[in-house]
Parts: sequence; structure tokens; C-alpha cells
Amino acid sequence: MKRILLISVILAAMILSACGVSDSEFQIKVSGTTGLAFSGNYMVATSGGQSTSKSVDGVVPAAYSVKGDIVSAVFQKQTESGTLKVEILKGGKVVNSSDTTAAYGVVSVVTQ
Repeated sequence: MKRILLISVILAAMILSACGVSDSEFQIKVSGTTGLAFSGNYMVATSGGQSTSKSVDGVVPAAYSVKGDIVSAVFQKQTESGTLKVEILKGGKVVNSSDTTAAYGVVSVVTQ
């Protein structure tokens, strides 16, 4: 699944690059049950057709600032209980969000 998502992000970035679209500032906000442990990764595709991926381990709350055209994130709870919510914000406004309360649940969000 991660491979398909990465390929989609790269293709979309190439198309946006050809259209002259410039990079934007995004924030990936992780919230929910305070202290809940999570792990996962986020990927960013730029207008230049480049993409980067970063693996993270963290606890709620957390936030990551990135710059690009397309942002995707996949995070998983490391516990059975609690809530994990992930939002992608652009200019302070939520572009996409998702949450889970499932045991060891996974949350996936993408800007486009």
C-alpha cells in the first residue's frame, strides 16, 4: 500500500511540476489521547518532481512542518486503547483528516 501511495504522490508531483505549481507549507498535526504512542511515516512530493519520506515514532500531541505540493501520512497506534487523529493543514485550515479508535488502528491521510 505504501508503494502505491508513493508512486501516486510522485506522479502527481510530476504533473503539477509541468503545470508550474509551486510548493506550499503544510503541517501534519497528530492529536487524540494525550501520551498515546504512534509510529509511521509521511511523504512529501515537491513541484520539482522530487519526493521525500520520513519515518517517525512519537507520542500525542505532535506536529511536523513540511513544504511541497502533495503530502501523505500513515500512522499507527502502538496501543489497543485511545484515539489517534491525524490532520493535514495548509494555511491553518484542515485539508484532510482521519482518526481511529481501533486497537492498533491505522490512520492514512493525503492532500490530494
